[in-house]
Amino acid sequence: MVYRLADLAGTSTVTPEKDQLGAAQAPQTYPVQGRMMSGRRTRPRDEVGHYVCPNCGSPSLVRDAETGEVICTNCGFVLSDPTEQYAAPVPRRTEEGLLESQSGPPGRFSAFDKNLSTIISRAQASNRNLSADERLQLWRLRRTQLRASAGSSMARNLSRAMSQLRGLSGRLNLPEVVTERAALMYRRALNKGLVRGRPINGMVAASTYAACRLTDVPRSLSEIAKASGMSRKLLAHYYRALVRSLDVTMAIEDPLKRVSKIASRAGADSQTEMLAGKILREAIRLRVNVGKDPDGLAAAALDLAARIRGSMVMQRDLAKAAGVSEVTIRSRMRDLKTAAKSLGLPDVA
Repeated sequence: MVYRLADLAGTSTVTPEKDQLGAAQAPQTYPVQGRMMSGRRTRPRDEVGHYVCPNCGSPSLVRDAETGEVICTNCGFVLSDPTEQYAAPVPRRTEEGLLESQSGPPGRFSAFDKNLSTIISRAQASNRNLSADERLQLWRLRRTQLRASAGSSMARNLSRAMSQLRGLSGRLNLPEVVTERAALMYRRALNKGLVRGRPINGMVAASTYAACRLTDVPRSLSEIAKASGMSRKLLAHYYRALVRSLDVTMAIEDPLKRVSKIASRAGADSQTEMLAGKILREAIRLRVNVGKDPDGLAAAALDLAARIRGSMVMQRDLAKAAGVSEVTIRSRMRDLKTAAKSLGLPDVA
């Protein structure tokens, strides 16, 4: 019997194909390393349209701010893992029966030459087993290769940009998939001539923020601006130019993705975090979040949840963790009290 293995959003689906007798079997489910291999092709949603846990049906989902994983707080099920493993392709046989495989590191967009170039190293050019004429020829070839690799302005731009991108990804602790997506967007912007007349670090930071938005990794514009050493206003200008030039459609940011990070920084407990998520889901259902900053909404939901539970969470700590003012939190809290009243929660001052 032949099985087909496909990875979908952090889960693996094993579907038995028809055997030689033509009989088909139903999809089976196997537990593998704490995750579940099931026949689901999409993550289930509730009647409001939000994701629910496929294992227990609970809507209490949180996102790890460091790794980007979506985890169910009820049963611990991992719904999705945005990180991808970049490995060399599996060797396969050609039509002639020859075994073809790739040697060396796998190709990556975040590498200047995509790890596909051949480099004559200094040790190879200085090999004592070669004659003097052969070593001299290798040194000439090495010099010619170095000049040719950085000959064009586009090549020099890519070399500096990819180096800055790796440094920025390391400071922000971003997954590899975000770095690769940002590198791909920067290459597209460079081919369209968008980088001309703009600083490299600004376009690298804008590509990184766009990649975080596309991969649902919670990194705010202020965090990326601080890590790249530029103002938030200037980074927002480069980001708008990048999105407009590449014709990329960005989804509206979900304030639920910011709750976990803000709660961790402000020192809120898990019960307050879960109640804040419940209030935000009701607010989204009532469309209270339309036109509101997701960081301000998340901080206000945590403040309201802490007041309802009587938890000691200071408003100024929430404002500092979310990067907003206390006035913004108080304004958003007035909007969220409608959602709390709809849930039957007690009214607080």
